[in-house]
Amino acid sequence: MRSLIIACRVMEEELRSLATGREELLFLDQGLHRSPERLRQALQEAIDAAVDYDIILLGYGLCGGALDGLHAGPCPVIIPKVDDCIPLLLGSVAARGGWPAGTYFLSSGWLAGEENIVREYRRCLERYGEERGRWILKQLYNHYQNLVFIETDFGQGTCSTGTELQVNPDATSSMSLNPGALAMARQLAVNLGLTFNVYRGNSLYLQRLTQGPWDNNFLKVEPRQKISTTAFWNLEVGEK
Repeated sequence: MRSLIIACRVMEEELRSLATGREELLFLDQGLHRSPERLRQALQEAIDAAVDYDIILLGYGLCGGALDGLHAGPCPVIIPKVDDCIPLLLGSVAARGGWPAGTYFLSSGWLAGEENIVREYRRCLERYGEERGRWILKQLYNHYQNLVFIETDFGQGTCSTGTELQVNPDATSSMSLNPGALAMARQLAVNLGLTFNVYRGNSLYLQRLTQGPWDNNFLKVEPRQKISTTAFWNLEVGEK
């Protein structure tokens, strides 16, 4: 079966590490998330162009409604039943639910993008100055209490067992963390006055997306059918 994975570039490293070599991968820019309409258009164009595949696997959640209204092409489309990519990196919706609502998540992929919170922070300081810029950003993010850096070393086989492990943010020697991304995330937490944690991600959900089985944790859209958020949530979600 010939499959195409269309995913956000935020998860490029993780998906490439899990790829079997039997699929093709297409990554769209992270910045498209700033406009659900633009993201929807880019996804539809990618789906419409995929005419020689047996199945399309979308590495996206609802993403602010960007998937609503998309149409499948000549082959089925498989979509993980998540709001965004956070549960895909943590391994399950349940793992995401284990963190309080006031938690901001980052990963190496997020920080590698052109549009991310660290660059936003720096631009704000450049525009308004150190003191006023810090105050503005703290007001913008005052509903957050925690910043969590998701470590996703899937290629080493350390995160694929379905277990979840919280890691002391200072105990990094036993993990293959990206030191640059980790340092940026930790400093950002300090600047915003947030509690900082490092959390070991889990590849289980992404493995199921790329390899199956596509159970109740996924929505299967048949050829030429329309994707709707109503159908997305009306289907029973299995235990992840």
